[in-house]
Amino acid sequence: MENTKTDIFLWQQIKKGDITSFEKLYDIYADVLLTFALQYTNEPTIAKDAIHDVFLDIYKYRNGLAESVNVKSYLFKITQRNILKKNKASQKIFHINTDYDTVTPKEESFEETLIEEENNLELNSKLAYAMQDLTEKQRTALFYRFNEDKPYEEIASILGISIESCRTLIYRCLKELRKKL
Repeated sequence: MENTKTDIFLWQQIKKGDITSFEKLYDIYADVLLTFALQYTNEPTIAKDAIHDVFLDIYKYRNGLAESVNVKSYLFKITQRNILKKNKASQKIFHINTDYDTVTPKEESFEETLIEEENNLELNSKLAYAMQDLTEKQRTALFYRFNEDKPYEEIASILGISIESCRTLIYRCLKELRKKL
């Protein structure tokens, strides 16, 4: 999937804080993402919440967004992750009571869920900030490896480096990010 010129332009404008471009990107992808999201959940409210969270995070963390990103792929991947996270959070955790040999449902408390979400937001914010210190080549390599799930061979070909150099580049990026986090 290739970026359209419109996607690239809107992405760049969003990074600058342009709310109109943000709204246009939302209008372009919201319905398509909803159809996609409903493949992962039967709950339209969960699907809509996940999509709104994606766009909220994009605008909220716009300063830390990567310069070159396949916008469409990014939106689909993040929407999928949000849906899976929301599905997991909505499932009940079962606790086996050995005294009675019965299974009793135990839901996570609202506070635990809120703390987990805050920790995730803080970690994402730190990650976005740490990513800014990486070179464009490093960010591109990480994007292809983790967002596009491309093999090292393909990434090496795209970047014009050897496979071993590609592995080393990604390894060093991850090591650097771990150190900063």
